[in-house]
Amino acid sequence: MNKDLTAILVLMALFLTLFFPVLFEGKTFFFRDILHFGYPFKHFIWKTWGEGALPLWNMQISSGIPFFSLYHPGVFYPPNLIFLLEDFGTAFNTCFLLHHFVLTFSVYRLARFWGLSPEASLGSAGTALLGGYFLSLASIYNHFQAAVWLPLTLLNLNRFLLEKKRADFLATVLFFAFMVLAGSPETCVFTVAILWGYSVFVVPGKSTYSSFFSRTGMFIGVILLSLGLSAIQLIPTAELVKESVRSSGVNFETNSAMSLSPSALSAMVLPENYFGFMNTANFSKQFFLQSYFMGLVPLGLMLAGLFSGIKNRAFWFWSVLFFAGIFFALGRFNPIYSWFYDWVPVLNFFRFPEKFFFLSAFSMVFLVGIGLDALGGRHAGIRQVPSMLAVFILLVFLVWTMVMEPGREWITGLVTIFILATLFALASTATKGAMAFRVLVVSLLILELWARNVSLLPVVDRSFFERSPELYNKLERSQDFYRIYGGRLLDDEELPTANQFPLRESLMASHLALKNLLRPNLGMIYGMSYANGLTGLELNDGWLWTELFIKSPPDKRIRILERSNVKYWITDEGRDLASMGLKPVEVFDNALPRAFIVGGSQRGREPHLLNTYYSDLFDPLKEVLLAEEVQIQTRSNFSGQVNKITYSPNKVELSTDQNGEGFLVLLDTYFPGWKVEVDGKPERIYRANYFYRGVKLAPGSHSIEFSYEPVGLKTGAIISSVTFILLLFLYFKPMRTVQ
Repeated sequence: MNKDLTAILVLMALFLTLFFPVLFEGKTFFFRDILHFGYPFKHFIWKTWGEGALPLWNMQISSGIPFFSLYHPGVFYPPNLIFLLEDFGTAFNTCFLLHHFVLTFSVYRLARFWGLSPEASLGSAGTALLGGYFLSLASIYNHFQAAVWLPLTLLNLNRFLLEKKRADFLATVLFFAFMVLAGSPETCVFTVAILWGYSVFVVPGKSTYSSFFSRTGMFIGVILLSLGLSAIQLIPTAELVKESVRSSGVNFETNSAMSLSPSALSAMVLPENYFGFMNTANFSKQFFLQSYFMGLVPLGLMLAGLFSGIKNRAFWFWSVLFFAGIFFALGRFNPIYSWFYDWVPVLNFFRFPEKFFFLSAFSMVFLVGIGLDALGGRHAGIRQVPSMLAVFILLVFLVWTMVMEPGREWITGLVTIFILATLFALASTATKGAMAFRVLVVSLLILELWARNVSLLPVVDRSFFERSPELYNKLERSQDFYRIYGGRLLDDEELPTANQFPLRESLMASHLALKNLLRPNLGMIYGMSYANGLTGLELNDGWLWTELFIKSPPDKRIRILERSNVKYWITDEGRDLASMGLKPVEVFDNALPRAFIVGGSQRGREPHLLNTYYSDLFDPLKEVLLAEEVQIQTRSNFSGQVNKITYSPNKVELSTDQNGEGFLVLLDTYFPGWKVEVDGKPERIYRANYFYRGVKLAPGSHSIEFSYEPVGLKTGAIISSVTFILLLFLYFKPMRTVQ
């Protein structure tokens, strides 16, 4: 049988076995960020597209957020077209499976293009499919869906530089645009560094200054065209950043959170045992990456190659990149990292240095294939001393980890090193059997990664999402455009932020509680609306609301909720509710309606007017707080009412009547991009009560329509359209080749 066909069939068998529960047993993905972001955000895209609109604004969390401009939901990310399918559960699973498939088989295709043997290519692809980094990253969906396009982007760029085909140039631009639109800016920055370095230092060509600058210029053209195609997303996001607490970067403490600790490096040699970890009592860790384990076999191949002095530029390029990824991933544990934070542009906008492990993980993927062919390929045997030295160092690392982390299971690692040493020894004395050596090494690699990492991607029955919680039935009959709040409220100390799972005895119990207690953002899929929520990119107003809320005493917290249109509190104080006199759902009788009419206004200084708004001496149903003086004719017997509120994608329609001048107050987020028409005529939106929207109305009955369009959307659409036309022109017109 053809070797490529055999390798592909093996990969398909691995893929089908790994994802068998999702493909054939009615399971779905649900771990970590999938509950906060992946499932609810993809569901919102699916639901809004089903209504024939673009998901520009989400009114369900944080009193309304600019959903499209947030970037990481990836509204214009091309694979999201999957969510045009009628059944969301099927579309969701298909989307995740597609990305694993693209990663696995594009790595194989790239390795074969490089001239690696089918066995070595299979080893690289198997490492990508089963590597701990990638299975961990899959739960952080935006970073994963961006990362999987690196191999295809690199493949087409490499092919273009060698074969000068315009189709490859166009494909490079398109696949990098996919990465940009996927919603992970850090991944894009890492990829730019990889692509440029590989194109000028590794791809064969004339080693001249002219070649260096011409390739660099071509590469800049690729990046600019990709950014131009993505401008429809990037321009609105750039405008949104101005409204973010990260608009001027983050401090070093925030930036360096989730740094790779030196002790955590031990997981690259001897990972924790994750079998059944979801149900393990008190298994709770704060991490960005759950596992760094890419295999002892890949590490052994890299070390043996380094000691053997492999004369392969690609091998040394990826080896340097591997150590560079770890160097930066150490973050605050690296004394030089603070210098980079101070002097490297853009770095202060990002968080979590662990993200740099992207460089190390992909380096290991490619080193597997390159090293395997170089060590056991086209010459008789391998050098015994370097290979045994590599095994010895692995053994030292293993013993050191056993001493430092005595609770970890070490037998599998020891057996793996013993078998690898045996294979190296046999190969060093053999004059034939190179293919058998590669097959055995790849088999060992797959078995090792399967044994260690297969449990890193937990699944659950699709009914977990599709069946609404019991509490939902207690709320749905009486919501009437009121918001809900779930979580602690009566603690005297400062509250934890919303970005935490409910504290339970295990991770599985915490995940179940997140759904059963209708916490944001997951409650979105059941139609719930919240005054708080998680947005990824912290917006100024949402951050301020949260800070005020968690730092206020309990009585003020209740008032903050009531004046944020929260009527229902899902109690979860972590104590016996009956002994506290609480029910599972408490109702706030003084909750403000979503929209109302007031007959007066009061000027206050932003944001200090919030002290007035949340004071028990202020009546928000009589006056609205504004940051400016607005003349209004008051009357003692003023009355007004909102007769109807209708929400549709990116719009709010209301009908009102009143007997004098007054203000309509809508407790939805005030934000640039919103416009209003009163009886068909444009009017001004005032910033009401600091967070919300107000419209001045004359006496009588009115029809009011709010509509939203992200700032910068039209500009971005024009740039993307022009770039697309330019790409078509470049494709059909002969291009000057690059040496």
